[in-house]
This record gives sequence, structure tokens and C-alpha cells, in this order.
Amino acid sequence: MRTYHANEIGNVAVLGHSGCGKTSIIEAMAYRSGLIKRAGTINEGNTISDYSDEEINRKSSVNLSIIPVEWNNCKINLIDVPGTFDFVGECEAALSVCESALIIDPATPGISAGTKQAMYKARDKAKIIYINGLDNPNSDYPTKLQQLKDTYGKVIAPIQVPIMENNKMIGYVNVAKMEGRIFDGDHTIPGDIPEDLMDEILPIKEMIDEAVANTSDELLEKYINEEPFTKDEISLALRQGVMSKNLIPVLCGTDQIGIQIILNSMVAFFSAAGDMSNSLIVKNIDKDEEEIIGFDESLPASIFIFKTVADPFVGRTSLFKVVTGTVYSGSSLYNVKEKEVEKISKLYQPIGKELVPVDCLHAGDIGALTKLSYSKTNDTLCIAGYQIIVPEIEFSTPYYGKAIVPVGKSNEEKIANAINKLLEEDLTLKFNSNSETKQQCIYGIGDIHLDTMLNKLKNKFKVEATLEDIKIPYRETIKKSVTQRTRFKKQSGGHGQFGEVEITFEPTHNYDESYVFDEKVFGGAVPKSYFPAVEKGLAESVKSGVLAGYPVLGIKATLVDGSYHTVDSSEMAFKTATMMCFKEAIPKASPALLEPYMKMKVIVDEAYTGDIMSNFNTKRARVIGSDVLSDGLIKIVAEAPMREVMNYAVDLRSITQGQGVFEMEFLDYEFASDAVVREVVNK
Repeated sequence: MRTYHANEIGNVAVLGHSGCGKTSIIEAMAYRSGLIKRAGTINEGNTISDYSDEEINRKSSVNLSIIPVEWNNCKINLIDVPGTFDFVGECEAALSVCESALIIDPATPGISAGTKQAMYKARDKAKIIYINGLDNPNSDYPTKLQQLKDTYGKVIAPIQVPIMENNKMIGYVNVAKMEGRIFDGDHTIPGDIPEDLMDEILPIKEMIDEAVANTSDELLEKYINEEPFTKDEISLALRQGVMSKNLIPVLCGTDQIGIQIILNSMVAFFSAAGDMSNSLIVKNIDKDEEEIIGFDESLPASIFIFKTVADPFVGRTSLFKVVTGTVYSGSSLYNVKEKEVEKISKLYQPIGKELVPVDCLHAGDIGALTKLSYSKTNDTLCIAGYQIIVPEIEFSTPYYGKAIVPVGKSNEEKIANAINKLLEEDLTLKFNSNSETKQQCIYGIGDIHLDTMLNKLKNKFKVEATLEDIKIPYRETIKKSVTQRTRFKKQSGGHGQFGEVEITFEPTHNYDESYVFDEKVFGGAVPKSYFPAVEKGLAESVKSGVLAGYPVLGIKATLVDGSYHTVDSSEMAFKTATMMCFKEAIPKASPALLEPYMKMKVIVDEAYTGDIMSNFNTKRARVIGSDVLSDGLIKIVAEAPMREVMNYAVDLRSITQGQGVFEMEFLDYEFASDAVVREVVNK
């Protein structure tokens, strides 16, 4: 593969629902373009883009992979993106470096959840929709087109109608040019437009003309005057419309037939990486200001790392996009954030799992580096003397959490290092150790995500572990005031121990702090020198409540009286007396269990509003309000007990077919219901 320049390179994310045929279509494009000699299949587990053990076993993509193909003197870096919602981080990484998106949609009626997600995620990208599976007996191309039109409006521009024979696509009609084409081996030859297709073609031609007319005032006037568009006008308008995101061409075929049309259309309609429309805003460290730059080869070299791959044998592989200039093998780059220099010993072109050495890569291209010492995902590396920072990828926040437990002593020693490797390559995973529950907690996008993480630990790092529910951090408090007097007296050889306190305990209802300590001692009943000891006893006592041993919140303790002995009293004696007083008083102060509540912000299609509300009702949640957003979406704000929404990521995916998104944050503690108290206390 020769070296390509910014005006010859395009980066295309291939998106769609899991199982829609993305990987098979990419395999066919790799074969048709000459990248591979033989096309693999999903069932055989030998495709160029799904190569990990996890992907072969699941028969679906788990990680993004880069497949560069050459077509019509252009290089197209295809990025195969997992369709399963749990791997949204891979999609976010891919879209951060792609100018365009190819969206694969099944030919069966209905707009799939994956298609809707892809359209939303790629809303700021140039797009082509490919309707796949016309050989499926349940395919219905006219209905599918109308559904796309009804959903996305005038931007939909179908430029093909398939010519079918015995449920097999034998050619197509280029509706934009009103030309018939018949497949002849790996080429097409001119053919007549079948008369029986005219009723189907004419409404689609009207769709195209309407879409073309909307690209300029001049063409709109021509359309209104019912003047026909020329072929050149249509071609130019389609390209301009796609690049400005005002048109979405719709192609059709199967995962074997129609592949050349996809390749031709991507070259014809998508902009090159070096086009000024793909400029981005970066921070220039030297000037301490933001500036707009294109993928310009004339500038000093800089790269942006968008993905890290951890391997126990190869080490760390960093996938990057060249932002400016030309990067050469054997050069050095400066990590602006880490303030460290990285030696680029070898430069690679990724092709699936293979890393092919290259001498250089120009702006706009995608490459790989191995064994970088300091750099990670979201880092910018530059030539010394030219310091810029590319905006970081904003990855989705993981809310689905489980406690991870290593199996056996040997795995305990290896698990921390293995998890750190996975955290490097997947920024939608989060890990923390909970000192209160003594659990190691891992958070992901959903159950499939964490299940895949376990399999990676086992297959890549030979570490076995299981998942358990995270323990809910309940708290305890009191509901009424009580005053308690307690004496601690102990006599043994020599000095004894003596301390007496009288403390009033009352609720503050402020659960941001464990306790408030005050003193109202008169007449020196307790010397001031012992007040700190009393507070230390209180601080020790609130660590464990009387109901179920959870920490205590929201109490005020006022030392009102006591007594002391000039010889036997000590700080330890008053600390002990306070702890005894606490244990005697709290059971009399109506102790109560508090459970954590979360604030939820859920964004879904309006059609799911009723289902979301009903689901919240089953979770003891309070719906606070809702706002209607654009594109038929609605935001619902609710407050719910933490124990009820620990698995909400899975629930929401089930309710909305993966279309809903949500945010969740700690709100406050509230009194637990009697049923919850009984369950927790009796554990």
C-alpha cells in the first residue's frame, strides 16, 4: 500500500445494529479492493476485523478494528464498530477520528434501534445508509425507504432501486441518473429499466429531486418551475448535500452484491480528511489560545491517540490519527500533557490484528505505535516546538457496577495489574476499592460489558474472577432527642479510671456530616481539657450504629454535665464514658435506617415515556419533572433509592431496545421503609 496524502484519505465509521452485517460488508469491501485474497465469514471466525477470541465466540464485534482499503486512488480507513450498546466507548472513539459514517440497516421493515442510535451518534457526520439483506425473503425495500423518509425527512435521498429476479438482486436502477445497471461478474453493464419498476422508481426519483432542490436556492427555483435537473447538477448537488450533512444517500444490496457501489459512493460523496470542512478546534499551548486547524501536512507533525490496546505479550498498542504534518518512523514526539518525549522507533499501519510497518504517515491518516512509555488514550503528541492539545473524547459514564472477586489466591495477586491494563484500553470501565464494604468495584455500561471484561481477564491475562452485587452503603440516624448520663469507673492496682458524662443526643437531619459536637457545661463539672476526649469518643462511636452496624449520620451531641476525679480521670476514661453513653442513649432515641437516594436523568424517545414512568413506579421512585427535547426526545428527572436502580442500565436497555441514555448521581439519604429495615437488620 502506497503512502497517501490528506486529500486522498477518508476515515469512515461503519455503524449499525448488532447482526446487521457490518463485519461481512467490510470483509467484502476488503476482498473487492484487493486487500485480502479470500473473504472470511462470521461463522468460520476468520474475518479480518473480528479476530479476538471473544468476538469469534460471540460472533459479533466487541472492539473497533481498522481496515484500510484502496479504491479509485483513494485510501479509505474503514473502522468496524461494535453494534452492541454496551460497547459504546468503541463507537465514541471511532467517531472522534472519522469524518463520515456508513450506516448499515437491515432490509426488513422497521427502523432498528441500532440504526436510530447510529444516526444519532453520527448526527454531525456525513452519512450514507446501506440497506443490507435484499436477498432476505422478508425484505421490503419500498417500505423501508418510506420509513426512513418518515423518520428522517427530506434528507433521505435513495439513489438506487434494486432489480430483483427470483429473490436475487441482479442489478439496480441509478434513479438519480435514471439508468439501469446489470451485474456482470464483478462489474456492471448498462441495462434497460424494467417497466414494472417504474411505479416504484418515480416516487423515489421525486424524493431525490426534492432532496437535490433543497441544496440551493437556484435548484429549488428550477424544481418549482418543473425544469429537469442535469446529471452533473444532480451529482454535484448530492456531493455538496452529503458534505454539508443536508443529504443522506441510500444504497441497497447484500453483503456480497452492491459492494462496489458502496466503495464508489464513499469516494464520490464523502470529503477527504484534508478538506477544510473537517477542521477542528485545538488549544495552542505556545500561544495559550484556541485555534482552528485542518489536517494540514504543511504544519509540524502532531498525532492524537484515540484508542489503546493492551496485550500481555505485545504490550501497549496505541492507535492514533495524524492531525498535522507527517510522522516518520525513527522520530521523537513530545507528549504535551505528560511533558515527556516518546521515541517512535517503528510506525505501523493497522490492518485488523496485523501491524504493517511503514516509513511515514501523513495528516488525516490512521496508524499505530507500540510500547509507548508515557502516552495513553486522549493524549496529543507533537514535534518539539509545536505544542497543541486536541480536545479529549468524552466517553460515556459507566453506572452499572458489580464487585469483582478473584478466584483463588493466585488470581488475587494478578488481578490488580490485569484490571489496570483493561482500564487503559477501555475508558468506559471504572474501578475503585470501597474501604467501607471491603469490596473491589468495577463499573461498566451494562451486563454484557462486564461479562466481556471477565472473559478478557481470563483469555488475555489468565486471571479468573466472578462478579457479586455491590453492598448498599446504608446509614443510621435518630428521630428524637434523648439525654443520657453514663459513668465509667474502673479500679485496679495503682491509679483507677473515672469519667462521667451527661450528653444530649438530637437529630440534625443534615446527612452531609456524621455529627455535630457542642458543650454546655457549667461550673467546671467536666474540665475543658477533657472536651477533645469526649469528641474523640463520639467520633469513634458514630462509625457503627445500633441497628445494623452502619455508620451514623445527622446527630448533634451536646455535653451538658458530668463529673471527674482529680487523680483517676483521664482522656481515655472520658473517651470510654462517651462511647458507653452513646450505646446506651441511641436505642432510646428512635434509631432509624437511612438508605441512599439517587438523582436520575433519563433521555428517551417520547414513545417510551409511559414505560419509563411505569418502571419508576416499581422502584419506589419519585418523578420530579420532564422536559420535551428536540428530535422527539424527552428528559425525565426522578429520584430513586440506590438499591432499586443499581441495574438500571440493563433495565433501560430492555425497555427502550438500547435507545435510552441516563445519568445518575448521589442525591441524599432518606428514611428507609419498614420492609427495607426488616430485610437489612435481619441479614
